[in-house]
Amino acid sequence: MLFNEFGLKENPAVLLMHGMLQDWHSLWEVLKPLEEKYRVIVPAMDGMYDNSPDFTSFADQCRQIEEFVNENYGGKLRGVYGLSQGATVMSELLARNNIKIDIAVLDGVYVAHQGKLAAYFVLKIFWSMRKNNGEPPKIISIMRKRMGRRQDDNSLLDSIYHGMSYESMKRNLYENYTYKVNPDLNKTDTKVYLWCGSKEPYAIKSHKELKKYLKNYEEEIFTDLGHAQLLYNGNNAVNKKLCELF
Repeated sequence: MLFNEFGLKENPAVLLMHGMLQDWHSLWEVLKPLEEKYRVIVPAMDGMYDNSPDFTSFADQCRQIEEFVNENYGGKLRGVYGLSQGATVMSELLARNNIKIDIAVLDGVYVAHQGKLAAYFVLKIFWSMRKNNGEPPKIISIMRKRMGRRQDDNSLLDSIYHGMSYESMKRNLYENYTYKVNPDLNKTDTKVYLWCGSKEPYAIKSHKELKKYLKNYEEEIFTDLGHAQLLYNGNNAVNKKLCELF
């Protein structure tokens, strides 16, 4: 894992986790104003940065985060924000309960089991893009529809890291589409905020799964928004909301 740090070390530490197959820079470019108030940690998952080892599992990514936070921040974070797959990884981090996190924001989390067939289907789509210089196949329209996004909206596709190996992509997607909630999530005392758009059926279904385990949470569903649109809609809504919460 590659750990990127911004802002003054004495400020409260927050961690931002990017989404599926994304280049970490895309998340940081939007949330950069946070460094004015916080010490901001922006990891890049294995497989998603230059000269990276291959992706292994969400649990292994969490282990690396725990080791880094324990070594550099006394095992404590003021908050974490995870987008899409990043939110799923943060749910696993909370379930492991090996570091103290005051507040967690899970934006567009997917923990509703979709299965190996879905992983295989998405692997074919993204590997074809990898070989065709990022050009999306027409079938990507199905994914856009299931995420509640317009057919001309390429903001998520534009943020993909295209240097990933086939093995990393395969492991990541199969982990993503077969992941189920870790029942140890019921042990966390972290205050959790569940965010998603009203056009995100899988995220809404995922909220139902998470609420079976969470003891302290608030849910907010944003009208007429699809997957990750709150972050990428250009009005700094996520920056403002995170500053209020953290």
